Amino acid sequence: MDLALVASVAGIVTLTLNPKSVHNGVQLVPFREVIHAFETPVDWSTLLATVANVVLFMPLGAALNMRRLTLGKTALLALALTICVEGAQLLFVSGRTTSVDDVVLNTLGAVLGHALLLGWSRLERDPNQIDRV
Repeated sequence: MDLALVASVAGIVTLTLNPKSVHNGVQLVPFREVIHAFETPVDWSTLLATVANVVLFMPLGAALNMRRLTLGKTALLALALTICVEGAQLLFVSGRTTSVDDVVLNTLGAVLGHALLLGWSRLERDPNQIDRV
């Protein structure tokens, strides 16, 4: 359990706090990057970044589920962590853009990871639940 949590946080820190060659900046308009990803004719880099922001925090949500945290507590911890990451990027890491979209997408990823593991564990306990849907 704890290994999964440590590995998840280590992965998040490693992938988000390294300098990049893109411009520094702050993006405070909610969903600007997400809308851009779907409006432009196949902007793969923006679409990939959007999906990656969700997927990156899914293991954290699953690890927090294994620690028996509620979905609400998982969301709050993920929100706090991603705000810390974005703040650290703004203050200490060159070549990164601090984005409100990242905060929303990372938190969503943790919630999805928690919910998927919760659903999976319920199905493992009672496989007949699938027939009831």
